[in-house]
Amino acid sequence: MSEIYFNPSHPGIAYGDGELQGPGEKGQFVKLIDNDLFQVVSDAADVPIGVIYNLDKLKHVTPGATDRNKVAVYMGGGIYETDNITGEVTAGDDLTFDPANGNIKVWAAGNFVVGKALAVEGSVVKFKLAL
Repeated sequence: MSEIYFNPSHPGIAYGDGELQGPGEKGQFVKLIDNDLFQVVSDAADVPIGVIYNLDKLKHVTPGATDRNKVAVYMGGGIYETDNITGEVTAGDDLTFDPANGNIKVWAAGNFVVGKALAVEGSVVKFKLAL
């Protein structure tokens, strides 16, 4: 996976006492699967709890499905910028997550709203986190 741009402009609450099970990258949305254990969302029915900010793993090693790495997850609002998007996003769009890869995409009926696009410049979206 290429380097993802993810900048916490005005971050919300950062929870750093958990682990991520399996692969993940900053800017991807996660669900809670056990006590202090997160996993990247993988199904449209998943309930997202936050977005990955920092992952303590070896840079060029992709974790296996059951490997665990320390992770910091932002939740509780805040303003963020990222290029970790799927499809076209415009300012004012409600946002959800793409269950195929945990990226941000435009919300559609039946999905969880995870944020609101505030501005778009090139491939970077500034958004307010709704989780």
